Amino acid sequence: MWGRLTREQRLRRRIEDALCGMGFVEAYTYSLVDSDPDPRAIRLPDPLTAEHALLRTTILGGLIRSLERNLDAGNEQPALFEIAHVYLPGDQELPDEPVRIAGLSWGGFARAKGAVETLYRVLGAPEPSFESTGQLPFLHPHKVARVGENGWVGELHPELAEGEWGAFELDLASLAEVARDVVVYADVISFPAVKQDLSFVVAEEVPAGEMIAAAREAAGADLRGMEVGDVYRGSQLEEGQKSITFAVAFQSSERTLSDAEATSLREKVVHAVAERFGATLRS
Repeated sequence: MWGRLTREQRLRRRIEDALCGMGFVEAYTYSLVDSDPDPRAIRLPDPLTAEHALLRTTILGGLIRSLERNLDAGNEQPALFEIAHVYLPGDQELPDEPVRIAGLSWGGFARAKGAVETLYRVLGAPEPSFESTGQLPFLHPHKVARVGENGWVGELHPELAEGEWGAFELDLASLAEVARDVVVYADVISFPAVKQDLSFVVAEEVPAGEMIAAAREAAGADLRGMEVGDVYRGSQLEEGQKSITFAVAFQSSERTLSDAEATSLREKVVHAVAERFGATLRS
């Protein structure tokens, strides 16, 4: 029907509304740049200026330049986002032009991760998985993670901006595949949750997301929440190890959990991550 929004347009509006609700402001940056972290970036054969010679492969570079201008103007804690095309070499004569959603804000890795999790909830998508990854351009090498197959979340490298700045970039098409047009809400659970902190010592290469997945598989639906609260690397641990503290919530939709039931769920979680990843509970 004429005048109706396409599914992609509706999805973009929901994302824009969600990010604005989180305090982000939409930015518009140049598709043509003077430098790009991807050596495959397409160079124009006859650019008008040296500052606009390459087609960008990431939106983050433009947002960083916008951040610098905001800081110079006295805006101390801006939060910016953009939904736009990037340009990647393709099999055809013309480049591939996927649409990406990128954000940059004060608050470090935790702020960016929270924004991504909120987006997924708003879109009715399954809870995102965060997996450790190698170093990515612009980002702190120890504060970066892949968001499944949809993109990444991380913290800007401290050489680029003073303070802790979180960033993310997601692929719109991949996000559309897991988003639901009609969000179905579950009833609010009136029974109280049993909340605990569990700290595990585990090998550096073990992703926190895989530990959470193993715990959910073991404890089932009564494991209502399990989020990374802190990651420690230091002299108290052996080389090649890290300590991850999870904020865990056990909650039943049918009754108040007894102490014995909560203890049983806790033991299932501890046993699952110990058996699969060799993790030990830290006292």
